[in-house]
Amino acid sequence: MMSKAEMLVSESELRLDDQAIAEYLKENPEFFARNPELIASMKLPHEQQGTVSLIERQQRLLRDQIELLQEEITDLMSNARRNEHIFRGYSALYTRLLRCQSLTEVSAALHDTFINELSLPELTLKFFIDDHRVPDRYRFSADTHKQLLSKRFVDEPVYFGRLTQDELNLLFPGKPVQSVALMLLGRDPKVGLLALGSHDPSHFEPNMDYLLISQLQALLSVVLPGLVTTPE
Repeated sequence: MMSKAEMLVSESELRLDDQAIAEYLKENPEFFARNPELIASMKLPHEQQGTVSLIERQQRLLRDQIELLQEEITDLMSNARRNEHIFRGYSALYTRLLRCQSLTEVSAALHDTFINELSLPELTLKFFIDDHRVPDRYRFSADTHKQLLSKRFVDEPVYFGRLTQDELNLLFPGKPVQSVALMLLGRDPKVGLLALGSHDPSHFEPNMDYLLISQLQALLSVVLPGLVTTPE
């Protein structure tokens, strides 16, 4: 016959904690299929609805999961449509740039694509060449651009991110630009700079993929040098 102490030990060993029950249910997912009457009798607290049954709780969780998946699918489709729109814009721009015969035509093509089609509010095209044949609107005054070049273009001819207020005043005077995409133009030496500006501080970020911008930079580096000093 078991002593009282042995009986207490035995009862303690038989007592199940939450972890043991959870592990058992994970290992035996068919448990409630074998005991369906338990599902209807189980009640769970709910912040908005008070106490609800397990079935109601499962239905609510499933609805939440479905809504979340629908939101993710909607976001993916929206991003896919936007990416397609951007890709088509760049493709049309490439074709148009190859036909340009002057800086005015290049500037018009860039403005049409980035400002009118892709809704970027600001664009600046500047050249480093001190030549009277280059219109003033395309030239930097003196050597004001050199510090910008040495600071922002270290390893790549492309820069995404934020600028200091002095740098913004140089490229976008009086404009509320918060983030930029910059690309050096030309091979060696570099002949100029194209700057795209957004009023959204997170529109251009350093960790962004710059494949399309790099392709545009490469094309402009071929097209522009021969047009910089060409009479308008």
